[in-house]
Amino acid sequence: MPAMVQWRRREEIVGKEVIDSDAKKIGVAKDLAWSNDGKLALIVESSDEDEAYLTFGEIERIGDVVFVRAKSALESVPSITCPVCKHRNLVEAKYCAKCGRTLEGKEEKKEKRS
Repeated sequence: MPAMVQWRRREEIVGKEVIDSDAKKIGVAKDLAWSNDGKLALIVESSDEDEAYLTFGEIERIGDVVFVRAKSALESVPSITCPVCKHRNLVEAKYCAKCGRTLEGKEEKKEKRS
């Protein structure tokens, strides 16, 4: 009889500590993300509140914690910080997700200087 696929729910992963192969805490699983080509990743928040993507192929095992092969597998998430509330937003955001302030991109800053 073929082995059954074991599916996990988002709620079972979010909030778990993420540990590397040297038994060091990398951060905490914050959420799930997916790419346009259908790949899944875990969003990991480090102690300094930086976020990074970790593809599921780099996850060794999920139990009480999430074990990953190497910290170097993390891909940083580009973000822009709100000048008012300091919330980190996606680079594509036009408004802060926390306070609603209009966010200026690098292109807009360059245009204002010209």
